Amino acid sequence: MNSALKKDIHEFLNTYYNFKITKNESCVVLSGFIDVFDVDDVLWGNYDINVFVPTKNYPHVTPIVVETSKNIDRSWDFHISDEGLCCLAIPHKLILEQRSGINIINFYKKFIYPFFANHQYKLKTGKYANGEFAHHEKGILQFYKEELETDNLLYIEKIIHVGIGKLKVGNNDLCPICSENKFKRCCKIKVLKIEKYGLEQLKKDLEIVKNEMLEHRNL
Repeated sequence: MNSALKKDIHEFLNTYYNFKITKNESCVVLSGFIDVFDVDDVLWGNYDINVFVPTKNYPHVTPIVVETSKNIDRSWDFHISDEGLCCLAIPHKLILEQRSGINIINFYKKFIYPFFANHQYKLKTGKYANGEFAHHEKGILQFYKEELETDNLLYIEKIIHVGIGKLKVGNNDLCPICSENKFKRCCKIKVLKIEKYGLEQLKKDLEIVKNEMLEHRNL
């Protein structure tokens, strides 16, 4: 366990007394419970959870959260697997957190507590606060449509193609995506926006977009 992880674990345990620490070869495991309160400080619900924090490469890691009390129905409608693995956010958001380096308390506040608070909100209202992403591949497509502000799958495909380097483009070349202006004055900013998700993720995303386009053609 490196010094940054030791410091962050110490601060976390001193902030959230309802957690305790165990260790295995590859992770620090924070086991405890979360109480969710409404704005009037009324208890809505509680959950037992384990937070697995990889020790290698910390803080450039993504913690894994498993809900163990089974207070959430095992259904992707609630963004949870049969094993209790919680889908805290769209993968791209977690990738950015990992790349910039996490702090456990901030990660807890930004992703973990809101996940369980959102579950209670959905039970009470029938929907998630601030909306939600669709599941699996449909969620990836929704993410790109919102991120690139378009429903045009061909446009999204071209952006990803350039992002992974399948199309080599110079700043002063005609934009291969829109073919209207020089690349640097056209779609370069959107390509730079998606490049930060990394080559591995972009290749997966490209296949998802291609499959969706093929599906549309076969309708």
